[in-house]
Amino acid sequence: MVSSMAMSDYQLKALFSSEGLVSQTLPAFRSRAGQIEFAQAIQASLMQSGDSVIEAETGIGKSLGYLIPVLLSNKRVLISTYTKLLQDQIFHEDLATARKVLASAKKVAVLKGRRNYLCPFKFGQLFKSPSKTLPADALAEVSAIKAWSTRTHTGDLSELEILSTDVMAMITASADECQKRRCPNFDQCPLYAARKQAETADVVIVNHQLLMSRYENPNDDLVELVDQMEVQLIDEADQFLRLLRETKQVAFSFSWMREIAFTLGRINADPQQHDPVLGDWATLLGREQRRFESAYDSVLGRSFSEPVVKAMVLEQIDELELLLGRLTRVLESRLNIGKILRDAHRDLAGQMDKLLAFAADVEEDAQSYWWEQDARGGAAFRSVVPPTAEAMGGELKSSAPKIFVSATLSVDGSFAFISQQIGYDADKAIKVSNAFAYSKQVMGFQSAQRMAPDHPDFIPALLEDLKMLRGLKTLMLFTSHRALAGAASYLATSYQGNLFVQGERPRQRLVQDFKNVTHGFLLGTSSFWQGVDFNGAGVECLVIDKLPFLQPDDPKLIARRRAYELAGLDFFSDYILPDCALKLRQGFGRLIRAEGDQGVFIIGDPRFWNASYSGLLQSSLPQFRWTRSASEALDFMDKR
Repeated sequence: MVSSMAMSDYQLKALFSSEGLVSQTLPAFRSRAGQIEFAQAIQASLMQSGDSVIEAETGIGKSLGYLIPVLLSNKRVLISTYTKLLQDQIFHEDLATARKVLASAKKVAVLKGRRNYLCPFKFGQLFKSPSKTLPADALAEVSAIKAWSTRTHTGDLSELEILSTDVMAMITASADECQKRRCPNFDQCPLYAARKQAETADVVIVNHQLLMSRYENPNDDLVELVDQMEVQLIDEADQFLRLLRETKQVAFSFSWMREIAFTLGRINADPQQHDPVLGDWATLLGREQRRFESAYDSVLGRSFSEPVVKAMVLEQIDELELLLGRLTRVLESRLNIGKILRDAHRDLAGQMDKLLAFAADVEEDAQSYWWEQDARGGAAFRSVVPPTAEAMGGELKSSAPKIFVSATLSVDGSFAFISQQIGYDADKAIKVSNAFAYSKQVMGFQSAQRMAPDHPDFIPALLEDLKMLRGLKTLMLFTSHRALAGAASYLATSYQGNLFVQGERPRQRLVQDFKNVTHGFLLGTSSFWQGVDFNGAGVECLVIDKLPFLQPDDPKLIARRRAYELAGLDFFSDYILPDCALKLRQGFGRLIRAEGDQGVFIIGDPRFWNASYSGLLQSSLPQFRWTRSASEALDFMDKR
C-alpha cells in the first residue's frame, strides 16, 4: 500500500512509467510523457494555497493523471465533472482503478442533486393512493421501481434503465418539498445517506450542476458540505465556467409568499392562537402568488426594456406593494403573538425592500431583466452576473482553492478568456500537450458547397457534397435540433447503412451501439460535443455542420451583451468569438482519442474559411493538411 503523502516528481514519474505500479496493475497501460507532466502539475497545485489552471489535451489520460495525486495528497478534495454520466464513470471506473493501483484506503463518496435520489416518503405516498389513479404504463414502472428499491444500496435513480419524467416527479422531492429531519422517513433517505458519507470522505465526486447550486443558492444546506473540502478540482472546467457565465441572478421571486402564507396558516390552526384574519391572509397570499406569476406568462423571455413589458411589470409591482403594505399593518398589530409572527414580519420587510430596489432598477433600465420559469415550476425575475473578473471570480474565491482542468481552456494559445472570468494571471496557466501527430492522423476535407448555414437547403447540399465519403464511419455534430432532424430525414431516404439518431434511444446506449458497428452515421447535438466517451468508437470522419455560435435572439444573451457593454468590453471579440473557438475545439476533440486513431475532419460552414475572424478559429485547431478532393481523403484513410 502506498501511503498518503505527496511524492517527488521522480517518484511520480516512476509510478506512471512503463515498469511502474500503474503499468503493473493495468496490462493495457502505455506510459505517456504528457500524463506524467500533467500528474506532476496536479500534485504541485494540490500543495499550493491558491488557484491553478491546467490545460491537458485530449488523449493524455486526464482522470488517472489527477486521481492518483489526489489520493496521494493529505487534503480532502472535491472533484466536480461535467455530467452525471462522467461522474459515475470517474467514481465506478477511474477512481476504482486509482485506488487499486495505490491500494488506497481513503474514503471516497459520490454525491448528486436531490432529484437523482428516490424519496422514500413520496414513494410511500404513491401506495396510499388508489392504484387506479395511475396510468397503466406508470403503474408498471412504479412496480418495477418498488422491486428495485428493495435491493438498491444507494437509491440513485441512475441505476434504473428507464425512468419517465412523470414518474420521476412522483418519486423525488424538490428542496421545497423536502422535510429534511422532520421527515418520518429521514433515516431511510438515500440523499441524506449520501450526504452523510460525503461529510466524512477524503474524496467527494460531484457534478457541475450540483456545485453551481452552492454558488446560486448560498442558503442551501449543501454549502457547508462543499466548503469543508480543502481543494476543489474542477474537471471539464470550460463547461463549469460556461455555467458560471450563464448563472442567472434571482432579482425577485414570489416563492416567499407561499412560505409566509404557510406560517400564517399554521398560527391560525393553533387553537391557542386562532386568528381568522391571519387565516384569510394565508389563503389570499397563496391566491395572489399564483395570480402574479401567471400574469407574466405572456412576457416569458422578453426584455423588460421593452416599453410595453416595463409598464406591465411596474404596474404589477405597484399592486403587490399595496397588498404587502396592508399585510405589514396587519402583522404590526399582532407582534405580541410570538417569535414566529415577528420573524414573518421581519421577512416581509426584507422582501419589500428587495421589491422596491428591483422596481427602481427596472424603471431606470439599470440591468437587463427577464421573467423565467425553471424546469421545476419555479418562476422569478432574473438578470445575469456581470462579466467582470471581480463579479465572476469573487464568488469562486469565497470557498476553497480550485484546480481548473480541461482539454480546452485556451483560445489560439492564450488563456486570456478564462483568466478574465476568474481573476487569474494568464501567464501562470499550464498547458500540457499530448503526443498526437495530428498532421499524420487527421486530414481536413473542404466542402465545395458555399451555401449560407441559415439557408433551408444547407444540410441537404452539405450531405450531397459528402456522398463519396459515406463509406467512412461518421459522427455528425449539429448546432441545432432542426439541422439534426433535416439530416436524419435526408439520410433515411438516401443512405442504406446504419443510422443512429440522438433521441431515438438513451444517449449512452446510442453511443455503445455505434461503437459496435463497423460503419454508419451517428447524429447528435450539443450534448455530444463533450461529456460523452468516444474512446474506442472508431470514428473515421467527423462532420460539424456550422460554427457553434450562441443564438443571438436568446434573451439571456441579449442581457449578457448589455452587461459586457456596460463593463466596456467588446461583446463579440471578448465573449462570442472565444466561446465559439472553445466549442469548436471541443467538437474536434471527438475525432482523435488515441495515438492509433486516424480520421477526416469536415466543417460545412463557409464562414470558417472566408469570415474576417476565420484566422482565429483555424489557428485554434491543431495543424493538419486540408484537401478539396474526396479521393485524396479516402486515400488518406486507405478506403479506396
